[in-house]
Amino acid sequence: MGPSVILDKSALEARSVDESVWLEALLDANVVPVFYVEVLADLEKQGRQSQAPESVVGRLAEKTPSNAYPNVHHRQMVLAELAGGTIDMTGRPVISGGDVRRAADGRVGLHVDEFPEQTALRRWQSHDFEEVERVVAKQWRDELATQNLDEMVDLVKVILPSDRKISNLHQLKAFIDEFCERGDRRVISFAADVLGLSDKDKRALRKRWEKGLRRPLDRFAPYSAHVFKVDLLFYLGIARGFISRDRASNLADMAYLYYLPFAAAFVSGDGLHRRTVPLFLSDHQSFIDTTGLKTALQQLNVRYEALPEEIKQLGVLAFASYPPPTLDNAVTRLWDGHMRPDWRDIAAKLEATLSAPRDEESDRRTVDELNAQIDEAELVLDESEAMASRGPDYVFRRRHVPATKGKWRMVSAEVEAAGNND
Repeated sequence: MGPSVILDKSALEARSVDESVWLEALLDANVVPVFYVEVLADLEKQGRQSQAPESVVGRLAEKTPSNAYPNVHHRQMVLAELAGGTIDMTGRPVISGGDVRRAADGRVGLHVDEFPEQTALRRWQSHDFEEVERVVAKQWRDELATQNLDEMVDLVKVILPSDRKISNLHQLKAFIDEFCERGDRRVISFAADVLGLSDKDKRALRKRWEKGLRRPLDRFAPYSAHVFKVDLLFYLGIARGFISRDRASNLADMAYLYYLPFAAAFVSGDGLHRRTVPLFLSDHQSFIDTTGLKTALQQLNVRYEALPEEIKQLGVLAFASYPPPTLDNAVTRLWDGHMRPDWRDIAAKLEATLSAPRDEESDRRTVDELNAQIDEAELVLDESEAMASRGPDYVFRRRHVPATKGKWRMVSAEVEAAGNND
């Protein structure tokens, strides 16, 4: 487990399968809903690329980390927050599903089976696409081709002051922040319109806001305010000529920004992302250009390629649980900023023990104990009472790990054989 990153489609397209191995080993990928739809949309690009669409999508699916977390859709989170819920914006993905269980030692944990999105990605690698996925791909491309921005631009541009100089996106974002800090009904009503709430939800929102001391939107509903600000920057940016209205993919590109609170870093090679993402990042987050990450992954590839063959045969997940402690690149800097401060010392000690023979009996005991803990954990019916306000004591996640990826062995031959037999 490493720092959480969001990668847009361009960030995966730019790297090889071998390089994507180190994404899986050293970073937690937050794969947001718009990514899956964008990837599927490639199925509709008949005649527009040198490879068959199924091959293009299959290759992207192969590069997507098998440990990726599919984030809950932004609209679902907005509606939950506006109804009185809390959205945790601490740089980690927000996921759905799973059972709350109590282990024999009293700890309460979240047990999550493989996400449906991960199952779909494995199918796509084999060019296995369900008809509903092809329909979604066509609908998405049709929607981008027929989007009418004029209505939304006309709706939002009325809030721009005529006596204020706004010459770039930075100044526009500053104005948007100030607008959302106002504790008046107009902002709440305007946000409800831009966010596309139903009449019923609008009435419920105004009622809650009146009872909630009429706080400014960014304190009353922080995540909803974030999504609102992203939309305002896009539509007002078009109104002022800072963002092109002619590039259909801009709508999808901006949708990635809805999920920035749920990652430590955002990775992209897109020009619009370079201009807009940094405007929404906190001091503890970073924007990484695709080239910077690719360079880091190439360095890791070279570094691990130099390991003795007997160590590489243990599998990436055994020898690359920490980055090499002496490297300084985009990946290790993310670890410096978001993982425990002594990770380089721990990594150095682990490197020194890699050549030591494995204690297979100890490994078997560890696996048996873990399986017993999973099997004996009892389902908790009252989840809210069990979790209280502290969250789970542990998270158990089941996922499918490929035995090999590119030229790399992800797990040892012994682990692969055991998995095939079970």
